[in-house]
This record gives sequence, structure tokens and C-alpha cells, in this order.
Amino acid sequence: MPDFFTLYLVVLLLNLSHCLIWGMIAYRYRDLGAARYWLAGSAASVAGGAALSFQGESGLMVFTVAGNSFVIFGFYLNWCGAKRLHGDKIEWLKVLALAGGSVLLMLATFHLWYGRNPVYTLAHSVPLWLTAVYMMQPSRRDLGAIVTGTAMIAGGLSHGIIAGGNVLIVTGLSPDLQLYRAASIDLLVFLFAGVIWNFGFLISAFDRLRTEIERLANEDELTGIANRRMFMSHLNRICGTGHDGAIFSLLLFDLDRFKGINDKHGHAAGDAALRHVAAVIARHLRQGDVFARLGGDEFSLLLPRASAAEAAVVAKRIVNAVRGMPMLWEDRPLTLTISIGITSSEGFQTDPATLLDLADRALYETKRRGRNGYAIYSAASDGAANITRLGDLSAVGSAAGT
Repeated sequence: MPDFFTLYLVVLLLNLSHCLIWGMIAYRYRDLGAARYWLAGSAASVAGGAALSFQGESGLMVFTVAGNSFVIFGFYLNWCGAKRLHGDKIEWLKVLALAGGSVLLMLATFHLWYGRNPVYTLAHSVPLWLTAVYMMQPSRRDLGAIVTGTAMIAGGLSHGIIAGGNVLIVTGLSPDLQLYRAASIDLLVFLFAGVIWNFGFLISAFDRLRTEIERLANEDELTGIANRRMFMSHLNRICGTGHDGAIFSLLLFDLDRFKGINDKHGHAAGDAALRHVAAVIARHLRQGDVFARLGGDEFSLLLPRASAAEAAVVAKRIVNAVRGMPMLWEDRPLTLTISIGITSSEGFQTDPATLLDLADRALYETKRRGRNGYAIYSAASDGAANITRLGDLSAVGSAAGT
């Protein structure tokens, strides 16, 4: 069994490797703030390992307490990094109070329980358990969180066993209990757990980066709703799977006289108008509806399991909501209106390009009638209106609102 000096050197080298990894990640992904906390935590553990390797067989107070203090603070920084990763507030007063309390307890009990002090192992375990509980909550329980939480719980339990043995010795219940070999095994287990929980942090970090990339790829930067790419993905999927025989509807709409808003009030007002309309419409959607900005002032809405008549109800509600909620611009209300074109899978082949074309034809009809309303492109009762023979567009506008 290796002596503690050797084990502390292993602690030092392992944490140096963690520093190298987190340093490169923090440098490469500068928006990943959590990596800087985990880098700082590893650096603190490096300082702790270096101090502990100089404590000697007699356990000099300055090196023993300082080394453990650095390690413990590093574990609290891991907790802070986990919170930063998930966007939660870091309670620095709480962190400093817990870490400072651990230092004071170690100083107070150093001579009283020299060499057999459970305070040290318990002080190491508290930040691990706090981090494990935080990561294992249902809202954060991804693969990385499970790996991290499990490793930290294992490390904390290993330390807890040694703490329990120390208590038995100190209280006289088992004064002859020999823990030197068990303590060496505990440190090895702890080292292994440290490697695993850093690997778990790494998985969580990459999952978060992947999620952010997917969000940026599928989200409209101006309004925060889905973009054209994401909308077409949903539309292709619902058309390609045959939607289980269920009817669905497609709405296309744009802001009436949007160019006039830009010309009269400036492009900042135009952007604000788009954000305003998107926010108003989002309040009137069902769960599962796909609302997207296709580009410019053109929006789209996919309503799964909705007939043309049901889509008309939604369209009327949206038209009234937008018209009834003016946008404040330079402290003055600016009334906005939209035009909507509707089509559904009723009576048509569910081809994305065709459905978009039919909805666009209905949108054109709404504009021709004076805007600020909606029109439906529906199949004629004899089936004449379809993707191959559109007739004279008499089916367009079979329902309209103003």
C-alpha cells in the first residue's frame, strides 16, 4: 500500500491534469463560464495537494490545515461551477461561510484529535454532497449529472466510512481500530471518484454546448421563436410520417405595411414591431404548435391535429389580439395589423411545398381584400381544388375575417 506522501503526489498530478483539461476548455469555449470555476477548483486542489505533500509524518498544522482548506474550497468551486452551468445564482456568502467554517473546525480540533479527526473527511464530503444533490435534481438529471452525482456520492460515502471509524476511536468505542490501510484505500477511491466526476462535468458541459448550438441553429435571433430551418423540419416531419391520418393546418402571415413602418419610424421600430407581434401571437398558441419567423416580416404557424375551421378560429383570435394590443414606440401607441393565409391537409396531398404555396395564395387573397384578416384555401366540394388543378381560385377565401 503506497504511503500518504506518494498518494498526495498523485493527488497533485491528477489535479494538474484536470487543470490542463479545464484550462484548454475555458480558453477554447470562453462563453462556458462553468469551465473557469472547475479550472479554479482543480487549481485549488493542486495547491492543496502540494501543501499536504509537505506536512510530513508528524502532520504540521500549517500544511495539514492549509492543504485541506484548499482542497475543500476547490470542491465548493465545483459546486459553483455546476450552478453557473445551469444558470443559477451562486450564493457566495453561503459558500464562504461553509468553507470558512470548515477551516475553523479543522484548526479547533487539530491538537485535540490529531491524526484521527473526522472533521477533515466530513469537511471534504459536505461540498460533494451539496453538488450531488444539486446535480441529481430532476430538472438537471442528464447523463453528465448522473455520472457526477454518483461519483461524488461514492467519494463522500468513502470519506464518511473513515470519519465513522475515527469517531469510534475518539469516543473509545473501538480504541484499537487501525485505519491507516483503510485511509489509504479511501484516498485511492476518492482519487478515482474525482476523475469520474470531472468526466461527468465534461459531459454536462458538452451537452450544454450542443444544446446551445441547436438553439442558435433553430431559433430566430430577433424574436426568439423558431426559425425557417426548424419550421421546415417540423413540416417535413409531419408530412413525411403521414401524421397518423390526423388533419393539420398551416398558416402564413405577415405584418401589414411593414415597409411603411421602417420608412416612417426607422428599422429599430420595425424590429420592435416584429418582436411585439411575435410575443402577442405566442400567447395564443397551444402546446405543440410550431410558430416560426420565416424571414423579414413573414411568419408561419403549424397547427397539428387542427382542421381548417379550427385554424380559422385561431387566426381570428390572433388577428384580433394583434390589432387590439398596440405597440408603444417613443411613448406613443402604434397599431399593428397582420394578414393570414390558411390551408390544411384536408383534401390535399401533404406535400410541404404545395401546402406552403396554397397558404401563400390564401395570404395573397387576404391582402387583396384589404389586409387585417385571414383567408382559407380549401378544397372544393367536388375535389376540383387540388395540387394539380387549382381552377380560378374560387376556393380561396371561403372563410375570411376583417
